[in-house]
Amino acid sequence: MELLLIDDEKLILWGLKRDLERVGYKVSAFPKGEDALLAIENGHFLAALVDVRLPGIGGLKILEKIKEVDPDTQVIMITAFADVETAVESIRKGAFDFVLKPFSLEKIHLTIQNALEARRLKKEVESLKLERSQRQKRHLLSGKSPKMGTVVEKIERIGKAGASVVLLTGESGTGKGVAASDLHNIGPRADRPFIEINCGAIPENLFESELFGYEKGAFTGATDTKRGLMELADGGTLFLDEVGEMPIPIQIKFLKALEDQKIWRVSGRKPIQLDVHIIAATNRDLLQAVRDGFFREDLFYRLNVVPIFLPPLRERGDDILILAEHFLEIYQNRYKRKLSGFSEAAIKKILSYQWPGNIRELKNSIERAVILEMGNDISEISLGLSVEKSEIYHPQINSIEKEPPSILEAGFDLLNYLEEIEKKYLSQALSMSGGNQSQAAKTLGMTRDILRYRLKKYDLEKIE
Repeated sequence: MELLLIDDEKLILWGLKRDLERVGYKVSAFPKGEDALLAIENGHFLAALVDVRLPGIGGLKILEKIKEVDPDTQVIMITAFADVETAVESIRKGAFDFVLKPFSLEKIHLTIQNALEARRLKKEVESLKLERSQRQKRHLLSGKSPKMGTVVEKIERIGKAGASVVLLTGESGTGKGVAASDLHNIGPRADRPFIEINCGAIPENLFESELFGYEKGAFTGATDTKRGLMELADGGTLFLDEVGEMPIPIQIKFLKALEDQKIWRVSGRKPIQLDVHIIAATNRDLLQAVRDGFFREDLFYRLNVVPIFLPPLRERGDDILILAEHFLEIYQNRYKRKLSGFSEAAIKKILSYQWPGNIRELKNSIERAVILEMGNDISEISLGLSVEKSEIYHPQINSIEKEPPSILEAGFDLLNYLEEIEKKYLSQALSMSGGNQSQAAKTLGMTRDILRYRLKKYDLEKIE
């Protein structure tokens, strides 16, 4: 168990180091904060004892640096001055405890033991929460359908093998995020970071700094150095959701980083070596995007090493009802409801409906039904699935009215009529996609930028 010790009093530094090593700890000791910076960057200490008043970089700054590199390191601040304000500030910045000089070795031993026990308990709680979360999440990918059986088997095999690059494809809402989480958690990097980035949610001008980070002074407002998401995922997994939305200029740089396992921060002067596994997900046809010039061919083939396709919910047979019952249990507990199940009509509707929004739409529908249902079981009406299949898959066939107004009618406003049609289908596409603008744009056959412009024009941006 490795400890970090920083104190400018040489006698205390020497004595503490010797005593802690005698009882079995491995100790890295430094008389100044500057001397310890490299060790902090490269090491993963279980606990650190840091003097508040140090020459040069002060103890509070060192505390911040330790927590930035590894938030789980338990930091114990030591000082000869009973300064309540400093003690409070230390705890606020993440210190575990505050010890006054002169102190006994027994006091230091006990404080370290308490710190390590608190760290262990925190990890145990996090592990239990993760296990519970994963049990719920994995339910979304389980089922009796042969298609999902094949998918689950693939995830198990690929995850345990620790594949360095995996591409998840499938419609929006089919569980690609859950699959990515599973791949990470059953693999050899389960105890390392899992960092997610939604490529469709980041403006192009911010993408590079978010992905690769930036140095202090790189641009106006860059008052501190910031590590990018790839760097934060070092040793673990980076999950790129909606990878098809990544801007072309960033695709070039990302491919280079993926090939070299090396990044450059914005305005950085030296490369940063990384060890990152990549899981990418998309609901787009990336090959078609390559043909259309929206996605680089070399990046597509680099990502498509181990592909996994997640089937739409409508192709999963009785799995739909299994998932519906799973969500019913979850939302009954959340909203303190006692319902006996689904009515016959509701079951028939659940199994016959096409679920264009897949698992996400099913989940939202069951939550709404649990909230609104007034009877003992979930009725068809409470599900809110009144949209016909033809309206879902062929919106161009359905006009806003059965018979559009005659052009000869007095007062007919063509522009207003066309705007109403456009607003209706914009709203419908957003609702179908669960608020996913990229998917809505694809459904309507337009680019995401055009969709955003039209949503802003009609003040529909907040529609979910």
